[in-house]
Amino acid sequence: MSLALQSVANYGGPYSVQDAFFSFENGFHDAQNQSSPLLLLSEGCTLDSGTKNCSLACEHAGLIFGDTATLHNCLQYPIIAGALSRGTLDSESVEIATQYGIYAGDVDPSITITETIQQCLNEYCDSTSRCGRPKTSNRDADGPAKICAGQLCYNHTDICEGVYAPVIDDIAGIGIYTSYWMQNGIALVAFALLRLFDFWIYYVTLALFGFISGRGKARARAENARQLSLRYRLPNLISALFEFQKAQCFFMMAVQVAAIIIVRGGGFESKNLQQLSNSYSAITLVAICGYLPVVFTLVNLHGAGKNSWYILLLSTVTVAISGGTAFNTRRFEPSPNDMASLRKITGSWRSCGNKNPTTFCLSRRTVDPFGYGGGALHIFIFCLIILTFLTIDKARTSRMLAVAGDKFQTYRSLRTDSLKPSKGRTLTQLTALSRVSTIAVQYNNLDDKRKRVLSNVLYGSVWIIFLVLYCRWIYLLSTWINTQSGVIGPSNWSFGQIVGITVWVPSLIQYIYLETRNLHIVEYNDEDPIP
Repeated sequence: MSLALQSVANYGGPYSVQDAFFSFENGFHDAQNQSSPLLLLSEGCTLDSGTKNCSLACEHAGLIFGDTATLHNCLQYPIIAGALSRGTLDSESVEIATQYGIYAGDVDPSITITETIQQCLNEYCDSTSRCGRPKTSNRDADGPAKICAGQLCYNHTDICEGVYAPVIDDIAGIGIYTSYWMQNGIALVAFALLRLFDFWIYYVTLALFGFISGRGKARARAENARQLSLRYRLPNLISALFEFQKAQCFFMMAVQVAAIIIVRGGGFESKNLQQLSNSYSAITLVAICGYLPVVFTLVNLHGAGKNSWYILLLSTVTVAISGGTAFNTRRFEPSPNDMASLRKITGSWRSCGNKNPTTFCLSRRTVDPFGYGGGALHIFIFCLIILTFLTIDKARTSRMLAVAGDKFQTYRSLRTDSLKPSKGRTLTQLTALSRVSTIAVQYNNLDDKRKRVLSNVLYGSVWIIFLVLYCRWIYLLSTWINTQSGVIGPSNWSFGQIVGITVWVPSLIQYIYLETRNLHIVEYNDEDPIP
């Protein structure tokens, strides 16, 4: 058997304990079949003095389990030392082994290295019930999990099974997690109430009283209920919804800005690599709350005629920041500060050099919210499209742009073949502007009935798509929770958790107050002060 070595830097994101054992088992077979060389990680086996010496580093459990690159190299050490003693390494590979301080013969510490690693695994699994659910075909029928490379085997290699890795409380503690559901629930309930008070109330009342009071009286009751809804309940709801939109914009902007800062600079204070990865996934899912319910509520306000520049700008900024957060966390790339914090974590296992062997455990994320098929990217793109159309429609109906619109109509009145480039505008640009204006004029020339039908069809299509996207978001969240068990920690109602819940209370109290007092909220237009 001939083996080849190759020195590489850490690649493909953070290197985990599972990666190290996977490379130990599969890398050996690949090298044996000469399909690929054995890999040594350049960041491993580095002593405090800065020198690289695996013979010394791999005899100390604290160094082995304090860094996964060193763990990887130490797992490969006995295999490489055996190849050195048999003379089955080429000259280049022998030089690489010498650079890493890997020797054969009388100075070969392979037995000590394997015993050091195995003793740590044994002590950890003897002290916890989390081992014992292996997912490897090499497990004996009634024995511990086992991974082998040739004749060399390690038992209890399932130490990463059941690692407790809840998302940090500031991202998805019990109160914050409940707050996200409240935010989306309020947006959906408000949508249903808007449809009820604006349209469905007539037919619901007609159906309820049709068999009781007769058709004539039922129609009168239905019309009366509709008028009361249009005069009182609908304005009350719209006013509270406006306040809710402002609340969720400010709240989500604060959450997203904090997430971007902590992702770039570190500071998660995670107990293990899996917890850090879960926090990244949670941030991506939370980022969806910064554009899905925000744009959905904005569409509802726009349909109700409450489309001020203020709320449009506030929503646009929120969507932009949330999209930036999602892009920043779409790949799990921990900051150097977070990785340095993980290396400092200690444990109570003496055989592990007072290190926790599960600190660098990481199951590759089976749910990637921003990856292909994840849905977060598709939701973001759709929200951007809707936000663009709302901005265009607001500009079209804005009095501020009335003068510009009048000037624009003069371009449309010109014959296309007589248009000439002027003041930086090309013939193609002017032709495109003329076509857009033609569509707008054709819409304005429609009678009220056709406008209403067309508007209902457009809004209905948008609402259906939004509801489908909500189902997708719920599916993503539930799948992530079921895949990564224990990501939502126990009930810890700290100050931040309570604040996360109460942020929605003012909007709810305002709506309840207006309904109980039966106040009439006079509708306002763009020239009125923002309520």
